[in-house]
Order: sequence, then structure tokens, then C-alpha cells
Amino acid sequence: MGQRTKWGNCSALQNLSFNWRLIMARAFVLRYLVTHEAVHLAVPDHSQKFWLTVRSLCPESERARQWLCANGHRLLVDLNEVCDGNCSQT
Repeated sequence: MGQRTKWGNCSALQNLSFNWRLIMARAFVLRYLVTHEAVHLAVPDHSQKFWLTVRSLCPESERARQWLCANGHRLLVDLNEVCDGNCSQT
């Protein structure tokens, strides 16, 4: 996925997908996002049960959420903005 509004998704068919830009994120952030979406396979909402499960499986979940809030925008920067249009895209 190349969405600008979601990092991951668990579809109604229980397919997990992730934004490709996450390859630039820290490992603990990836673990959190995979855990978050995987828990949706069992708990389809963001209820207290969901968050308790995520936190129990991923102790760094709050740190990862804070990292995404502080740094997530950097992952969404358009390559042309970074390179002022002068990057070779080979």
C-alpha cells in the first residue's frame, strides 16, 4: 500500500496489508504495527480488550505510537520534495 493515511490494515477478509514506507521505520515500530494488525484478526475493534492484547504482546507499543506521532510525517515525505525534483529515479 502507498496510502498516506494508514500504516496498516486488516480487511474484512482478514488480509493484512502495510504501507510500503514502513521500510524506513525503526524495528520496534514495525513490531508494534504488525502486532496491532494481527490482533485485529481476533479483536476487530479498538476496544479495551484490543489494546490490552496489543500491550501484552508488544511491550513497546506506547513507545512506538509516540515515535509514529513524532516521526511518521518523515516517512510520508514525497521523494520529489526531498530531492527538489533533481533525483534520478533509477
